[in-house]
Amino acid sequence: MILVAALSGRAIAQAVARTGAAVATLDQFGDADLPLPARCVPGDPVAGFDREALIAAARTLAPPGSGLVVGSGFEQEPDLLAALIQAGPYRLLGNGPDVVRAVKDPARFAARLATLGLEDLSIGHPQTRLAMSGDEVSGDWLVKRAGAAGGWHIAPWTGGPLPDGHYLQRRAAGRPTSVAFIADRSGRCETVAISRQWADPAPDAPFRYGGAVLPAAMPQPLADRLAEAARRIAAAFGLVGLNSLDLLVDGMSVTVLEVNPRPGATLDLLERHRRGGVMRAHLDAAAGRGWTLGAARPGVIAGAVAYAANALTVPADFPWPPWCADLPRAGGAVGGGQPLCSVTAWGGDEEEVLRRLSCRIERIVADCTRRACFVERTADVVPSLQC
Repeated sequence: MILVAALSGRAIAQAVARTGAAVATLDQFGDADLPLPARCVPGDPVAGFDREALIAAARTLAPPGSGLVVGSGFEQEPDLLAALIQAGPYRLLGNGPDVVRAVKDPARFAARLATLGLEDLSIGHPQTRLAMSGDEVSGDWLVKRAGAAGGWHIAPWTGGPLPDGHYLQRRAAGRPTSVAFIADRSGRCETVAISRQWADPAPDAPFRYGGAVLPAAMPQPLADRLAEAARRIAAAFGLVGLNSLDLLVDGMSVTVLEVNPRPGATLDLLERHRRGGVMRAHLDAAAGRGWTLGAARPGVIAGAVAYAANALTVPADFPWPPWCADLPRAGGAVGGGQPLCSVTAWGGDEEEVLRRLSCRIERIVADCTRRACFVERTADVVPSLQC
């Protein structure tokens, strides 16, 4: 048995299930396509899990000695990860609390990066501060919540007291890029794929996560530099399993932003990009066993979050296409601007796949909204776009 715990655990749970392992899941959404058994644990997508509820639910789902794979929800509270491990006790198949604490402490992470010789690769890191006086305010700074995910927590800093658990980082130029890699305790580190990511801004969340496409087209020398940066960082912090390194790439100039010490938002894409998926390699590498990665499939794959245009109630008979995931349950309420589902698309090149992805997002949001609004007026339903 492997217990999965993440704010949104569907992608990890499905990936674990594809390896043939029995899986149980704890998350905050309880999506309709979440493998069973599963428990929806109360909490907040920004603040994280309710500690007592998480521990109690874990003990009802997974017996002592079960494996444990975690996703988002623990970086801002490594002590909660430690408590969850001890609750079983469970065999952690990933990075432990000390490693998470080290990579997610902004000052500690920046200080360690400075010792890795990344300047030899022409790779830098934005200036980071835990406080700033009023006379230093400028539009070049962003305020971020340590350990948070999804971009909801990032905003331009306009001065005033810095909220607890937040830090400041100087804005840097470049396109958001991420290196997904698998590492083990022997020092081996292999790049799975390099993705290009983008934001889908909302009025109150200008850096809200939009989606990603992989493999990102780039010169091989640049890809080699990014892979070497990931290798040095993995070795320095003792990272194991599947992780991702977030950067900004501006031409040949590269800026490291942060490490996500867990399977991340591109897991669905990585599972399809590599023959045989990547979860088996993650489990084996984290457990100290030998591991292999399947060859990359041809073509380009992209995925994105489809956000609801308006508040709606999910229709009971809505026909979700096979390229949708993270499906809300029938009768569930989805707020305007909140995630409706995830969407993926394949293509021969980046232009084709992004065009197909955009069409699919437009279709699913329009269809779901229309059926929710006119559920008793079937004559008003128009044919769907063909994507």
